[in-house]
Amino acid sequence: MTPARPALGLVLGSSQSPQDILTAATAAELAGLDELWLGEDYFFTGAFATAATLLAVTRLPVGIGIVPATTRHPGVTAMEIATLAGLHPGRLRAGVGLGVPEWLDAMELRPRSPLGAIRDTLRGLRTLLRGDPLDGGFSSFAAHAITLEHPPAVPPPLYAGVGGPKALRLAAAEADGTVLSVLAGPRYVRWARERLTEAGAPAGHRVVVYALCAIDDDRDAARDALRELFGLYLLSGPRNPMTEVQGVADRAEELAALGFEAAIPEIPDEWIDRLAVVGTPDDCARGIAELAEAGADTVALAFPPGLPIGLMAERLAKDVIPMLGPARETR
Repeated sequence: MTPARPALGLVLGSSQSPQDILTAATAAELAGLDELWLGEDYFFTGAFATAATLLAVTRLPVGIGIVPATTRHPGVTAMEIATLAGLHPGRLRAGVGLGVPEWLDAMELRPRSPLGAIRDTLRGLRTLLRGDPLDGGFSSFAAHAITLEHPPAVPPPLYAGVGGPKALRLAAAEADGTVLSVLAGPRYVRWARERLTEAGAPAGHRVVVYALCAIDDDRDAARDALRELFGLYLLSGPRNPMTEVQGVADRAEELAALGFEAAIPEIPDEWIDRLAVVGTPDDCARGIAELAEAGADTVALAFPPGLPIGLMAERLAKDVIPMLGPARETR
């Protein structure tokens, strides 16, 4: 029997204009993808406005992965989540994380304790979404007897967008799922899943892996389509738990020291092959299967600017998804 494949998602947001997001989401649904995922990259597109629209114009579940913990008071974030969950029961997943430090600095919103802010926000959201009052002082906010007027009948699952060992322990304790950033190859996904399990995450704790993707019958052309975006993520923070676990941190730091333009051509093809879903349809099917085997419940694909998402979705439907078997059940 062919093993069930992971859920397949499409990542939307900063790489598309608002108009293009709608077109891409429709193409993803027609292609048979299972989920839509979007972040809130400042200052591109707003997560809740986009999620509301996608929930209204498609039938797919929509995940917010992620909104930064400190850019809204948890009472406001809970209100937004409750509204969407009430309008579209069972289709929303809501994620919280730190966000890009440089963007938070631009607004003077970087918390003194990033993990504390994520933890307290998740706890505050859970309290409010189950209909209980939120009251007291926390590490990054205060609340005075806040209660949602319309809490959802069934609170949506809450995800944490995290990466390091301490943050994964927090996700295991406080969240229903974890969102892992792009460049999370199978080795890192397996490591992250092990950390979650060691920290006591329940069996139903879902892991969503974002993966840069380009499909082309010419492997070199597929790599070239991804190389610049791959480099943007790699070189902006070359040393972190993900690059260390995957054994690329030292060389990534050396490349970053060259400067962006000089470093991009020097990124090894093997890194792109290992840390993205890239190449021929066979290559991409194998990459998705390896992420699933490592512990991904959802593989959410992010296509670079310039690649037509409609065409990529068609290739997924025609050439990749049939190799992967039926989708696993999701919640």
